[in-house]
Amino acid sequence: MPASLTPTPRRRDPAAPRSNVEVVIPAFNEEVNIPHALASVVDWADRIHVVDSESKDGTRTIADAFGANVVLRPWLGYAKQKNWALDNLPITADWVFILDADESITPELRDSIVHLTTRPATSVAESGFYINRLFRFLGQPIRHCGYFPSYNLRLFKRGKARYEEREVHEHMIVDGTTARLPHFMHHEDRRGLEHLIAKHNRYSTLEARELAKELAAPHNPDRALPLERGIAFRRWLKRNVLPRLPLSGVWRFLYMYFIRLGFLDGAAGLRFCFFLATYDLFISLKLSEIRIYGTSAPALAGAVKGLAIEEGAVLAPSARSAGPVGPFPAVETSNRSVPGPRIAREPARPIIRPTEPRTAVLPEPRRDEADAYAEILRPTVGLAGKWPAPGSVPVSILVPVKNEERNIIGCLRRVQWATEIVVVDSQSRDRTIELSQAMGAEVYQFEYGKTGWPKKKNWAIESVPWKNEWIMILDADEYMTPELAEEIRKVVTGEWKPEGSAKPGCGDGFWVNRRFMFMNRWLKGCGYYPSWNVRLFKHALGRYERIGNLGDTGSGDNEVHEHIVLSSGEAGYLRNEFLHFAYPDLSAWIEKHNRYTTWEAHAMEAKDEGAVKARLMGGPIQRRRWLKRFGRTLPWRPTLRFVYSFIFQRGFLDGYPGFVMCRLLAWYELMSIAKFKERATLIEAGAHEEKAPPLTIRTEPPASVVCGRSPT
Repeated sequence: MPASLTPTPRRRDPAAPRSNVEVVIPAFNEEVNIPHALASVVDWADRIHVVDSESKDGTRTIADAFGANVVLRPWLGYAKQKNWALDNLPITADWVFILDADESITPELRDSIVHLTTRPATSVAESGFYINRLFRFLGQPIRHCGYFPSYNLRLFKRGKARYEEREVHEHMIVDGTTARLPHFMHHEDRRGLEHLIAKHNRYSTLEARELAKELAAPHNPDRALPLERGIAFRRWLKRNVLPRLPLSGVWRFLYMYFIRLGFLDGAAGLRFCFFLATYDLFISLKLSEIRIYGTSAPALAGAVKGLAIEEGAVLAPSARSAGPVGPFPAVETSNRSVPGPRIAREPARPIIRPTEPRTAVLPEPRRDEADAYAEILRPTVGLAGKWPAPGSVPVSILVPVKNEERNIIGCLRRVQWATEIVVVDSQSRDRTIELSQAMGAEVYQFEYGKTGWPKKKNWAIESVPWKNEWIMILDADEYMTPELAEEIRKVVTGEWKPEGSAKPGCGDGFWVNRRFMFMNRWLKGCGYYPSWNVRLFKHALGRYERIGNLGDTGSGDNEVHEHIVLSSGEAGYLRNEFLHFAYPDLSAWIEKHNRYTTWEAHAMEAKDEGAVKARLMGGPIQRRRWLKRFGRTLPWRPTLRFVYSFIFQRGFLDGYPGFVMCRLLAWYELMSIAKFKERATLIEAGAHEEKAPPLTIRTEPPASVVCGRSPT
């Protein structure tokens, strides 16, 4: 994606002639985009109104520097937010232009607008005008794929247009006739692929909601909104054709790439067609979720709460710090006592910690709500199965979290047998902290992105004042089983002997297998089983490896595909397994793998170099890393990933969930490649930015100011 120099803030010259147009820009965390939008209108719009949905970045500061009227308004929804602005902003001009923060108006379009709006409004027969947009994907213009021309009604007479009440992809209803203006505006979101994926994850959920409501309601043509023909036809296709098509997304790709000549846009066109085809797949799958679960589906019950949800981060090329993991620090013992959770536990065992001085890390103060929740939840009561007694096993459980209120109770309820439970949080904004404390955990804070290295789990291993020699790492969406809990008890108390498939190793750490659950089914194929990870180990002797010399990759709350390396030798293998409910709904899968593909792009840049070496004839992780490195050299990787997962890794045995998962894995491969190329382009283009020439307003009227009638 070619970089473009951020425009210098400037204000409108008070002596400049009036254009009789006021511009409204809805915004949320748009500090990367909004300078370009503002720079394209500040010299000629009579007034700019920025309606900000409680941004957490510099959006409001930038808007103020351009002289905009900044209005803070909590998020209401796409249509409701804009309609609120039209009803409540102090707009006095005869004409209003709605501009998204990732759009910018070209000089040619500006001249068309100014020539039109400086005429008496009563002399213009039309009430609104459609504006063409040129979309840029990965920095390249998309002139085909069915995305150009792309008309949206944006310029209209004050009081003559409102948005239809729809959750997403809302359109304007105009009181009067409409026409098109010549020339186009640019549409380019500079926040990168991670943000674009997050946005379309949310869009597809909202589209599925709208489609479910439309399909549930009897169709009445007399109540149809007065939408222009092209929009009405697309809406009809979504209602009557999309839900009935097999192989969702495949038809969208064929249509965009071949019939609408997407191949003429080169590599960017190919990736864009794949991206939009997968978007259709997401809508179809989420519609199926709603049909199966009804209104209790996670996709309906809070997975999308509005625009003011973090959508991901765009990172500049990250700084790198030197050195792979290790050598491991020397250890010492201490009898220092640390207050434990409010559940009866054994006396604290000696702490094993690095000898180098470290800043004392203290747990979060217990929140008042935790006690009330504890009385309701009763952590040690009511769990089925034969578990070790509460607080009886001298092992510490480490659970890294962020906004995990949906999962944390089930996870912690199944580890009450441990003498210590530690949750390492990263500024959760839901009830994760108080629920964790209610379930008997000590909560520590880790601010991801500030430390660079070590990342979250290594930081916790090195910084938390552990009470036990052994620790077991679980994610919040992973559930312990009674059989594995008993096997862990035997390991840490010295009673364990390998049985069946178990292997002893060096005795200081153990691989544990897990079962992935997807669409209410255990995936036995697709490459998801077996899934071995070193999770139980002596904390003084194990650290997560470092892939290359990467610092903060922005890939998420903790390590993605790094693995524990023991300083004392090879880990053994436990016999029993735990359950991984990583994907309660499709939105969660997309959100998580959006972050993971960012990590994959960094790993590709680092050539997958880590402490665990790639070997075809090595252990499971070494073999997996070798296959990944080999696969990176192959053409058509997304297609090959589907074939490999579905055929060779027997995804077909998992039925429809297996087919869906293999298609998602192909998408994962495509996004990893695209993000890698995005990073390479950003780095290459960073040194070649050129400042755009200043905008000048022509005095002569442009040719063909109004061209045609309502777009078809």
